[in-house]
Amino acid sequence: MTADLTTLELATENQISEAIEEQTEHVSSMMSDFIAMVRSLLPSLIAAAIVLAIGVLLTRLILHIVERTLRRSNADPTATGFLSSLLRAVLYVLVTVIVLSVVGVPMTSIITVIGTMGLAIGLALQDSLSNVAGGFILLFSKPLKKGDFVSFDGIDGTVERISMLQTKLIRPDGTAVFIPNRKVADAVILNYSEDPKRRLDLEFGIAYDADAQAAKAQIQALLKAHPQVIMDPAPIVRIGALADSAVILHVRVWTTHEHYWALYYDLHEQVKAAFDDAGISIPFPQVDVHVDK
Repeated sequence: MTADLTTLELATENQISEAIEEQTEHVSSMMSDFIAMVRSLLPSLIAAAIVLAIGVLLTRLILHIVERTLRRSNADPTATGFLSSLLRAVLYVLVTVIVLSVVGVPMTSIITVIGTMGLAIGLALQDSLSNVAGGFILLFSKPLKKGDFVSFDGIDGTVERISMLQTKLIRPDGTAVFIPNRKVADAVILNYSEDPKRRLDLEFGIAYDADAQAAKAQIQALLKAHPQVIMDPAPIVRIGALADSAVILHVRVWTTHEHYWALYYDLHEQVKAAFDDAGISIPFPQVDVHVDK
């Protein structure tokens, strides 16, 4: 009985040893095959790394040359930014394809993979592709450009740039707003900078017992003296409404876009001071209460 157990233990140990040897030989064979594959691919990998480095450098050089050429040609800065971002994406895709072909991946396989990925990405990123299409619409229709002060969908701001996917606005308080191009392209845009001139509309109220002609003369004198007022077309100062507590004077005056807000605040301050000096009162809402005894 003891001899049988010893024989069984020896047989088990032999099987385990044989299994370990087989696994060791298998792993060793796999390592050898891997090393041989790396050695065979090493020249291609080195060449691919060199091609990748050269491709990245050439891409940056081409982008630099294109951007400098566009700037020297006085091209629209909005178009420059959009075309640069689009060209960058195209060039990097081209570099990737060349590197894969150097490694030894068949061109047909690369084209098939790119086509499949393009279809999958197109279905998954429909909104992003719509933003790219919106960027092209903004680029060629030019409803706005860099530096324009615009308003749409309740957002006011100065156009900072139009990239491949989004438009960046800087609001008057300095905050940045990023809006998808497709929304900008579909929106009703109010562009305050399209015309270098902009009309300033103001209203001033005077008391009913005040001299309206004297008040109008005071305002007209201020408009003639202000250097930022454009006299052609001529400013308009007329009685525009008879409100409950005041006679409303409407002022319509033209100025340049960059001087709009400066003139806005100047006229309010100067008209208030001129009315005070002339004794023209600016009323506030009042209610007369009559009590029947």
